[in-house]
Amino acid sequence: MIVYHAGAMKNPRQIYEALAQTGDLELTIVVAQRLKVERVYDPSGWLIVEKEEGSNGYRLVPVPLKNPSAYWQGFESVPLRRLIKETQPDIIHVLDEPTSGTLFQIAWQRLRISRHSKVLFYGFQNLPVRLRRRGRLKWKLTWAQLAGGATANSEALENLKHAGFPKDRLLERIFWGISLGVFKPMESSVLRRQLGLDCDYIVGYVGRMIPEKGVMVLLDSMRNLPANVHCLFIGSGPLRAELEERSESPDYRGRIHLYDVMEPEPLAEYMNCMDVLVLPSVSMPTWKEQYGRVIAEAMGCGVPVVGSDSGAISEVVGSAGLIVPEGDASALAEAVSTGIFDKEVRNRLKEQGLERAERELSVAAMSERLLSFYGRVLEA
Repeated sequence: MIVYHAGAMKNPRQIYEALAQTGDLELTIVVAQRLKVERVYDPSGWLIVEKEEGSNGYRLVPVPLKNPSAYWQGFESVPLRRLIKETQPDIIHVLDEPTSGTLFQIAWQRLRISRHSKVLFYGFQNLPVRLRRRGRLKWKLTWAQLAGGATANSEALENLKHAGFPKDRLLERIFWGISLGVFKPMESSVLRRQLGLDCDYIVGYVGRMIPEKGVMVLLDSMRNLPANVHCLFIGSGPLRAELEERSESPDYRGRIHLYDVMEPEPLAEYMNCMDVLVLPSVSMPTWKEQYGRVIAEAMGCGVPVVGSDSGAISEVVGSAGLIVPEGDASALAEAVSTGIFDKEVRNRLKEQGLERAERELSVAAMSERLLSFYGRVLEA
């Protein structure tokens, strides 16, 4: 059994399907019936699963949240408890942080109705785990009920160990997977004509338009790039209005192209039009980049990537991209220029990116690692 709130999103469903097809297992997915999200995840601002589904090798069961606008409060207890009692799963994998309300809820409920079930977590949070004095005992007792967990980056694992997670539990870093059936190389020249992108070179950004994602650093870097290099922003957020305003200034006029949030299939087409994808995240006191899924998606499309050294970006990119100091617009412009105009570097990044996407960052790679992890959990 996998418990994950965002059941209406396509990417998690592809992971469920890969798990069901790869392994000999009965898979039940518990998702939120209604979940409020940022528009970058769904243009409507809501993820909704109205009824149970049973296709693609797994069972998808919507369960109401206590508060659809605050998923961390967990699910309605009665229907969740009924489902666990009915399925009696060997493993309950909660795709949420090791200090989430849902994990706490399931870890203790399973003691009453399915004591043999092994409970795991999957987290992204790579800031130090700071437990208040009153919460320290709560979480140490809760973690003692778990069989282990996985995270999308290594720093999250180390922080959890420092916070006192039991040393005898299984922990592993498993990258979040992306679909190479959607994010794949396409003919960029044809797509540019079809999409009306009439420019020589394109730098791309995909994601939330907020300060910590470094969108203004990217904009500043454009001043140091030739006039025939344009910038394509795809996403939504509070900085969009400022981007629109500054795009009319003499430095940027005609070079900035803004698009709203889009579904994965059209997004893959726009990504294939990019010469370089940039993720210039800037760390904040309460946040740093936890993964950067667009990096993997761009690699799957054969697009070279440039990232800052914020959080997990370097780990996800490996040697298949270029890394610059966060907040440094000049260094960013230099790396972008290299990715566009240095043919030897560009070809190397394309080749290594495609290989890394398939071997480390794909849905297939994630499902294989999860199945191996589940096997070790059951053996332990």
